[in-house]
Amino acid sequence: MALKHAVYDAVNRPPTRWLLGLAASAKATLGGDRALFTYDRQTGDWLKRTRAGAMLLPDLRGGEGMDAGQCDEFAREVFLAEYSIRPGDVVLDVGAGIGTEALPFSRMVGDSGRVIAVEAHPTTYAKLERVCRANDLRNVELIHAAVMDSEGTVKITDLQAESYLENKIGSEGVPVAAITIPGLVAKLKLDRIDFLKMNIEGAELPALRGATDVLPIVRNAAIGCHDFLADETGDESYRTKEAVHAILVDAGFTVTSRADDPRPWAAGYLFASR
Repeated sequence: MALKHAVYDAVNRPPTRWLLGLAASAKATLGGDRALFTYDRQTGDWLKRTRAGAMLLPDLRGGEGMDAGQCDEFAREVFLAEYSIRPGDVVLDVGAGIGTEALPFSRMVGDSGRVIAVEAHPTTYAKLERVCRANDLRNVELIHAAVMDSEGTVKITDLQAESYLENKIGSEGVPVAAITIPGLVAKLKLDRIDFLKMNIEGAELPALRGATDVLPIVRNAAIGCHDFLADETGDESYRTKEAVHAILVDAGFTVTSRADDPRPWAAGYLFASR
């Protein structure tokens, strides 16, 4: 394994990097999974194109990232446990990351639907833009901002590589604009949100506290709570599940969870419906 990594690192340089893409494409085709791998200079990632679509991967050694087909499976299993997105739906994707949910959501809502994808971290947002362009997602509207309980400027940590999913709002990091869900609703002239997905590393509580006036137009939601990270790190700002549950119930939702899921992060999700 060490030798394989050494060879990969030796070839993974501008003059010879194309050989890695060629080898990965050939291997996928021989394995029955037709795919084209190309290096994306803009993001520093690999773009894997399959019949299901195009998605960015951090490298070609496996173990990190999902292709477009896997993104679809993941979105259905994790976020759509209680509600299936339908053609024509309006979806608000808060914490869109690099587009792992925005891509399948876009397919699900179709030409008559609308996906608003919101991502705070600048580098991650650039990758989200790249994925949307690579897949020609014309029904996805991108918002570069952090969703909070008030407008202004906040800071988000600047973890890179495989840790980018752990970036969170805090006292240190890079400055980003903060918006509220009511502000988004007004700006985009939304009269309904058929599905709200939220996965923002502990900021779900202020985001929802700032959204109480417009929660009546939200019909279904999947909210990621991160109490497991409070248990792992000792950072109590991650512990939001009880308070988020109360906000959703007060807003008139029926709320369920998968508290017995053996995956701590999955057990933290709350599913709300009317």
